[in-house]
Amino acid sequence: MKTLNFYDRLNAATLLLVSPEWRSVKAARKAAVSFETPDITMPTETRTIAGRRIRLAEAGPIDAPLVVLLSPFPESILSFAGSWQALTEKCRVIAIDLPGFGASEGDRRDMSPTAQGAHLAAIFDELDLHDIHLVGPDVGMGAALAYVLNHTHRVKSLLIGHGVGAPGPFKLAFMINMLAKFGVMRFSTGLLGAGPLIAFSSTLGAIRHRANPRQIDDYKRAYSGRTAEVVFWFKDFRSKASALAARVKEIEIPTLIFWGEQDVLFDPSNATHLDAAMPRSTLQMLPEAGHLAWADQPELFANMIIDWAETAHQ
Repeated sequence: MKTLNFYDRLNAATLLLVSPEWRSVKAARKAAVSFETPDITMPTETRTIAGRRIRLAEAGPIDAPLVVLLSPFPESILSFAGSWQALTEKCRVIAIDLPGFGASEGDRRDMSPTAQGAHLAAIFDELDLHDIHLVGPDVGMGAALAYVLNHTHRVKSLLIGHGVGAPGPFKLAFMINMLAKFGVMRFSTGLLGAGPLIAFSSTLGAIRHRANPRQIDDYKRAYSGRTAEVVFWFKDFRSKASALAARVKEIEIPTLIFWGEQDVLFDPSNATHLDAAMPRSTLQMLPEAGHLAWADQPELFANMIIDWAETAHQ
């Protein structure tokens, strides 16, 4: 089983020292009651879908509202383990590792919201999914927005947060800005490998939760040997974000915007600007939650989705 070793933690600690946001996150982590994410077995499988090897997990009543969860980065669909049991009791849930992320096949050509949106169109068509409540945190947010904006979609409602697409001042953490601006930063991050990136993001991005050993093993296996490819997501990051932000006002479907109150990677002000721009949006801030809000508040996250899918989106 792969773990976060001394090399991973040392490099992550160095990155944290030069991150101005670390002081506030460190204080919040110290004040919060922490927990290790329960080791829930999700029924994962890998299928060839639309010409790609895609990992997914599916469970729940077939006649219940359909919820599709899109993977975050640098985690995978296993990041939803804390909410999985509650969600699958009330909803039909399909969790998908986006192409190039998690355990799904992909490369740098997939590292844009536009490419991901096209992949979702092909995946949903091949799986013949309809009336989807599409949940897109982190990289999944850009993918979800690009899908509904650029394709004849199958979505009943959106639940998005912690990603690109917010109009107004787009406030990001120091290290994300560095990845976006400088190719040398993306190159050096690729050289460091998956471990330091996972250790850094899981520390700066989490207030309450700590990933369990199965999750860490999965994340490291997912990104080992391809970190240099995946960090291309941050190339031309602000122009990709602006292209989506300019069009979110066109989205007429019900949208729930969720955000951790203590997210320092993507500032919560982004959520406010997005809510103001979208015609049919509702904003829900999650307390004692950072960038990985779905893992910091798994019960709140699950209940939020269940309530939204059953009645609140109407």
